[in-house]
Amino acid sequence: MNTPDTLNDGQKKAVEFYGRHLLVLAGAGTGKTKTIIARAAYLIETGIDPSKIQILTFTKKAANEIVERVKATLPKSDGNSLSGATFHSWCNQLIVRFPNLFGAATYTVIDPDDQLSIMKMVCGNQNLDFGKLRIKPQQLIDIYSLARNTKKSLTESLRVKLFKNKKDADTDYEISTIKPHVENILRAYQQKKGEQRYLDYDDLLLVVSTQLRTNPEARDILSQHLDYLLVDEMQDTNPLQWELLDPFVNICKLFCVGDDAQSIYSFRGADFRNVHLFKERVPESEVYKLEKNYRSTQEILDISNWLLEKSPIDYNKKLQSIRGKGELPQLVNVSDEWQEANWVADEILKNFTDEDRTFSDHLILARSQYYSKSLQAVFIRRKIPYVTYGGRKFMQAAHIKDLVSLLRIVNNPYDEIAWIRFLTFQEGVGEVRASRILQQVIENVEEGDIPKILQNAMPGEDGSKIAKLYESIKMENDVGQMVDTAYEAMSLGLAFRYRRDWNEKRKGDFPVLKLLAKSYPTLGEFIGEGLLDNSENMNGVNVLSESKLNTDENKDHVILSTIHSAKGLEADVCIILNVSPKAFPSAWSLDNLDEIEEDRRVLYVALTRAKNRLIMTRNTASISAVHQSSIPNNKGERTDDADTYFLNELPENLVEQIVVEHKFGKVKDASTPNKIDLSSGMDFS
Repeated sequence: MNTPDTLNDGQKKAVEFYGRHLLVLAGAGTGKTKTIIARAAYLIETGIDPSKIQILTFTKKAANEIVERVKATLPKSDGNSLSGATFHSWCNQLIVRFPNLFGAATYTVIDPDDQLSIMKMVCGNQNLDFGKLRIKPQQLIDIYSLARNTKKSLTESLRVKLFKNKKDADTDYEISTIKPHVENILRAYQQKKGEQRYLDYDDLLLVVSTQLRTNPEARDILSQHLDYLLVDEMQDTNPLQWELLDPFVNICKLFCVGDDAQSIYSFRGADFRNVHLFKERVPESEVYKLEKNYRSTQEILDISNWLLEKSPIDYNKKLQSIRGKGELPQLVNVSDEWQEANWVADEILKNFTDEDRTFSDHLILARSQYYSKSLQAVFIRRKIPYVTYGGRKFMQAAHIKDLVSLLRIVNNPYDEIAWIRFLTFQEGVGEVRASRILQQVIENVEEGDIPKILQNAMPGEDGSKIAKLYESIKMENDVGQMVDTAYEAMSLGLAFRYRRDWNEKRKGDFPVLKLLAKSYPTLGEFIGEGLLDNSENMNGVNVLSESKLNTDENKDHVILSTIHSAKGLEADVCIILNVSPKAFPSAWSLDNLDEIEEDRRVLYVALTRAKNRLIMTRNTASISAVHQSSIPNNKGERTDDADTYFLNELPENLVEQIVVEHKFGKVKDASTPNKIDLSSGMDFS
């Protein structure tokens, strides 16, 4: 097979790798997706059965795109059995495909809202006040998930989530006081999940990884079905995902693509060492580097390379632009966020009118959406169309969850959350009555005749109606038809409950739900896979969602994104807001060297989104206050803030500095206030 002529030497070398395990250390804009696509196509054309190649990444969209692009490079039907999935989705598929091996096929996958509901049930009326500290159910879930994803102890997870990782005697004492109570609640939460036959997202990975680590039969079975595992965005994997991947070192061949310099999700558990220490962790492995950048001009890469070179961590890469020279990046000094917002708006409008650029040529990046509120207000006032990245996904919308609750109880009669949601949807049924009905169902579910139980629990017409509905869905074989049947029965109730925006926003979602359901062969797979495919993303890649102006009419719009949501984005003009002291690195990071370095990588990701023009803004007031405190330097010694502020010592040849002047100076005003006469503007005759 001849590899495509469009591959450069580094990409071609990786694609044609003949060894056992390979990490492709792919810098920003170096064509990592192109390389993984070419690798899959190369394997198939050299005789590897596509059904024995599994592609893993962090969003279903990315997985599908890779698979479809692989198929497009191959003769018709050659790659039809190639599979791409997220980590969680793949584990769910394995659980369904090998029900005896993993023993969890009859379980229901639950989303974060369901987790919170269960935790609230478990907490009940327990007192979670500990002096000045009150622990909320959501915090308990966050602690539980962090401990499992990062393999931290409960003590350390409490320290991170509740005490900002403080390490002193007072914190140790508080943790020792709280820990027994938290431990009891988390154990009760685990027991409740088991009783209700629920699997949360983390459970999917744990069920599979535990079997692979402890059961030789599991490894033997999977080795017969898998020859190559291709992992994209390896730097975003966490210790639990590494625990899942580790057994595959002896099961199949790994081809991992990632960039340790773009690992920015440690708050979700991601560990850049999964890439940085790959060769040490994986026997018979090699590391190839991709450093030729196709996105940015060299001036933009110069400042990005400089930022990494200042790190105590050796990232061992230097990006080189294929496109050559361009504009010098700009560092714009502003006095406050409103001056910053107006300057950015001016710049975009100037580019739009004077340089014939479109609004969509502009990408605005901020540490948080909250920080960009001033900018959004200015955009609205000055009629600059824009969209933001974020928002809840399709399957998490309330009206969708109402209907799916019926399908969930058909699939798993132990699903307490779904029962309560479905029963309280019925007219005249509150939580107390729903709980009584649920109790009767759970006590008699082993008998198996759910319709009869429902009739007894809800006497009269309501009980008979719900029993028939349950039975009719249970008898359906087509999942799309199940959605149709459920919608026909619930549509009037849904229309009434969501009457304010039913026709405008919600009603049109149900044909989409039916279409989604029809793509799954069984109800269990739809509930599990459909939820995962449309869930809020686990590792930071968000979906385009909200627009403050009518983007149906304004297809051309500025993209406003957090940096953590920007990976995969790029733009002709990239503007990074507030690259100031206490923002890069953030004030919360200043006592922790690991967090300081994570913030360096966050800024690196932002810088490398720009194609032709890079603009950074910073607050002059924050610069003048930079010397007020001291923090640890790379050697652990106390030093000045200025030494740790990433852009403090930026070489002059790397950036053009701009100081924004106030537009309005002193103006002459009347010596005394005049009275206002409101009557002169109205003719009452």
